[in-house]
Amino acid sequence: MGNPSTEIDLWLIEDLDNIDEPEVWDANFVADRQVVVRQLGPYQKIFLRPEKFVKRFYHTVFPLAIKELILIEDIHLYDGFCHLNATIKLSFQASFNYAENNIEHLSVINAYISKTYEPLISEIIQQQLLNLEDPDWVKSGLEKTEKAIALSISEMLVLQGIQSQASCTLLADFDGFPDVRVSKNNLYHSVLRKNFEITEQHREELFRQDQATEQQALKHKEIALLQAEKEAYFTQEQKAQEAKLAEQLLQDKERQQLAQFAIEVRIYEEKLKHEYQLKDLALKAKLQEKQRANEQKLITEEKNQAVQAEHLAAQKEKELKAEITRFEHNKSLWRQAKDKVHKQEIEQEQLQNQLKFDIEQDALAHQEKRRSEMLEASYKTTKNSDIYLRKELELLELEKKRVELRLAIKSQTTASES
Repeated sequence: MGNPSTEIDLWLIEDLDNIDEPEVWDANFVADRQVVVRQLGPYQKIFLRPEKFVKRFYHTVFPLAIKELILIEDIHLYDGFCHLNATIKLSFQASFNYAENNIEHLSVINAYISKTYEPLISEIIQQQLLNLEDPDWVKSGLEKTEKAIALSISEMLVLQGIQSQASCTLLADFDGFPDVRVSKNNLYHSVLRKNFEITEQHREELFRQDQATEQQALKHKEIALLQAEKEAYFTQEQKAQEAKLAEQLLQDKERQQLAQFAIEVRIYEEKLKHEYQLKDLALKAKLQEKQRANEQKLITEEKNQAVQAEHLAAQKEKELKAEITRFEHNKSLWRQAKDKVHKQEIEQEQLQNQLKFDIEQDALAHQEKRRSEMLEASYKTTKNSDIYLRKELELLELEKKRVELRLAIKSQTTASES
């Protein structure tokens, strides 16, 4: 078995001269790079601003300036024994292809790049620093890691169409060893390495458990999300079915109400018909009773009735002539007033006159019908009297002419109003 001190000495003086130098990144910035957006209606085109460019009203010029950005990341290794501070100085400029693909963010292109890629840059730094769990870097220094971080950031950005130049500075502090500096005090390096060989396995196990717990939590979240989506879909379907059922119930209720209304109308019509029949029977009975009571009177008053009928016919004829004259006079006045009164007032007055006239005509028609029925009844009882028959026929003829005249007047009035 070899001497432990000799092995440690050999390990401490390990050759570090074979480290390859990382390549130098050239960003090729263009200080005055600008893009022009031409907007003509719904058509849009973007191009780099040429040298002798003349701006028109449909042009919008956006500068693609070089942006300086400083990012600071901290990470703790070996259960907080080692604290690493990473300072990233980043200069970047959007290329034409990136601007063309993100035309909606041209006015704030640099702010958009910073917001979008800061988390990715932070992830790159974290991954590179987590690779320092091998304590050999304590002896060799952090310069190689600094260049690797800067190169990874630049490669990531250039793949996205962003020109960049990055530099990284890493500072390491050890808890309980404030004077220890990286790549110096090799004795301290060996002590640190031996001290954390055991705790490294424990940390890896904890990290594995954390990863498993995180994956389990993500799986539970996915299951919960799927369950929520199913519940939302079920709720939506249930609401749609409820709405459809409510609509069907309303339609059924509407049909029932219409059927009930039709039944009520039919019952009401039957009721009115029955009432009219009862009234007609009562009237006929009353007329028959009155006829029997007046049979004796009609025999003695036959002459008086004939004279009275002649007088009544003459009087009705005079009334009819007077009514025709009055109607013609009123019609003339109405035609004169029609040219002076506003159309709306005329229509309202015509409607009122028509309604009143219809009511009067209905009343007169009813009276005439009653009178005709009475005269017919009287005619039947006195048909043996020649004088009375002749007068009654003349009276009926006059009444018929009067009704026809009223109907003609009504038709003429309706035609003139329309």
